[in-house]
Amino acid sequence: MTWTWIDGAVVAAYVVFALAVGVIFARRASQSVDEFFLTGRTLPWWVAGTSMVATTFAADTPLFVTGIVRDEGIWRNWLWWCFAVGGLLTVFLFARLWRRGGVMTTAEFAELRYGGKSARMLRGFLGVFHAGITNTLTLSWVLLAAAGIIDVLLDVDKLTALVVACSIGMVYSLLAGLWGVVLTDMLQFVIAMVGAIWIAVLAWDAAGGTGGILEAAEVGGWKDTVLAFVPPPGEGTWMSSAFWTAPLVAFAVNLGVSWWAKDGIDGGGVVVQRLAACRDERHGMLAALWFNVANYALRPWPWIAVALASLVLLPHAEVAAPMAGLVASVADGLVTINPLAGGEALEVAWSTADTWSPRALVGVGDTVAIGQVVAATNSELAYPEMMARLLPTGVLGLVVASLIAAFMSTIDTHVNLASSFFVNDVYRRFIAPDRAPRHYVTVARLAGVVVLVLGAVMAYYSTSIKGLFTFFLAFLGGVGPVYAMRWLWWRVTAVTEIAAMIASSVTTVAITVWREEWSPLREIDWQLGALSPGGDLTIEGRLVVVVAVSMLVAALATWARKPDPTLLVDFYRRVRPLGWWGPVARLAPDVVVPRDGPAVIVGTLSSLALVYASMLGVGFWLLDEHSSLVWSVVIGAVSLPAVIWATRTLGRSSRESGTA
Repeated sequence: MTWTWIDGAVVAAYVVFALAVGVIFARRASQSVDEFFLTGRTLPWWVAGTSMVATTFAADTPLFVTGIVRDEGIWRNWLWWCFAVGGLLTVFLFARLWRRGGVMTTAEFAELRYGGKSARMLRGFLGVFHAGITNTLTLSWVLLAAAGIIDVLLDVDKLTALVVACSIGMVYSLLAGLWGVVLTDMLQFVIAMVGAIWIAVLAWDAAGGTGGILEAAEVGGWKDTVLAFVPPPGEGTWMSSAFWTAPLVAFAVNLGVSWWAKDGIDGGGVVVQRLAACRDERHGMLAALWFNVANYALRPWPWIAVALASLVLLPHAEVAAPMAGLVASVADGLVTINPLAGGEALEVAWSTADTWSPRALVGVGDTVAIGQVVAATNSELAYPEMMARLLPTGVLGLVVASLIAAFMSTIDTHVNLASSFFVNDVYRRFIAPDRAPRHYVTVARLAGVVVLVLGAVMAYYSTSIKGLFTFFLAFLGGVGPVYAMRWLWWRVTAVTEIAAMIASSVTTVAITVWREEWSPLREIDWQLGALSPGGDLTIEGRLVVVVAVSMLVAALATWARKPDPTLLVDFYRRVRPLGWWGPVARLAPDVVVPRDGPAVIVGTLSSLALVYASMLGVGFWLLDEHSSLVWSVVIGAVSLPAVIWATRTLGRSSRESGTA
């Protein structure tokens, strides 16, 4: 399908709408830091929850899901599906505690939680860390995805695509603050879901429906791998090493480790910002619940359907090197290789007549082995390619507008969030504490420009959305236990958190970046079975190593330093946390901690069953797995009353304590 002026008009209409919202709310957002970053703490649950969903659906999301399904299978989505466990624990345990804390950022919470000089140092460190590193990493893969979409649809180079993407995001995100973000998120969620379902229906039909997909999978030999919800085991019993194939071990690590090791186990920056912006803790809990239901039960399958259909319509294509040698030149559809032993250069060519053609994977100066893949189709770009081929005039513009909306939502959220860390936890806290409110808003906008430029530079030098995403998973992969336990156990200190963060980030960089440059690390032969085939760590193997190092360092730091209970009384009075707080509770005998434990446990487990039953049930229906579908319906029906009971019980507890 050719891009027309009608499609351009649809996209332009959305961009104009978003910019108009930004202009309208610019004055209100400029009144104070609370208005700019938290909408004055007035959001109802359905607005805050929808904004969370819209923000996590970036332009990179359908590309990322398409890539992993095409290359590995449906089961690979457990890489992010597993986070529903922590997400629903946040709903019933942490959401209300965050709202009671009344903080703006997770860095501000650190000072409230630990108290004293080390807590102030941690707050400043986290302000810089999250403003300049974590949010910048997120921006980089979102910008990379936007550049890929613009490249496929409009045939422009990467630099131009990044400039266009940043210009759109920058103008809008710096105007309206969180007010503009959440209001445009409402429209973005609707058009994103409409667009995703529309292309999924067209793609499924073009591939021959369920019958066509199943037949192609049978003929192509990928039915038992790509269509598997759980990767198939190897030979023998579960006690045999052959049983634990690399995909099965990856699946086990995702469900057994990833969800509790992640830094967002208690919410994470984006979720916490929306919780802090809610009217009260009951609205915060309901917002987090709606987010998790929509994020996991409603969104994934339109993208997966497109990915499966694309395997029929856009099969993989690879070009291998016929000999070992040194890459002398790389051009469109042509790689020239000079043999290592001398002799005439050999040209490896492939057709570029079709838009779905291989792209070079090597650069000038690279050494290639015989049979090494030097060019291949990019599975992450199959999604925009399907859009360009299948969507009719006007609808193509709508779907592109939905991806632009998703892009803008994520961009302005992370620019806003990074600015909040810098202004609230660095600039206002340590550099200029007594300035006028409008001064801080101006500084926030300037900080946003810097963050967005850093993200664009990183995106320019990156090639894979999946690579950036999986690096980020491991980057703070070991701090989850510390982040969870700081709410439950008084012995966790600021030193514990600092030690875990440093250990996690340094270990990740060492085994991913430094290993390529430093020979002692490069020569390590990992012996972790399926986690390290050929001596190199898989994504899950890297995570396991990072978590092990981080937890050991955190445990030693906790053992070495015992906190002063008097520094924790203010936090205990304000938040009233569950768990082991004996020495602190004795200093505040008047504080009554709600007995919410049973409702928290029932709510978490029942909602997890409901979300997973709903999510997998859609897949069972699409692929004609009727018996599994019946079980999904039964489990969902049994779980729903328990979820309702838990939310009502915890909401009543909040009202009785005067916090909702």
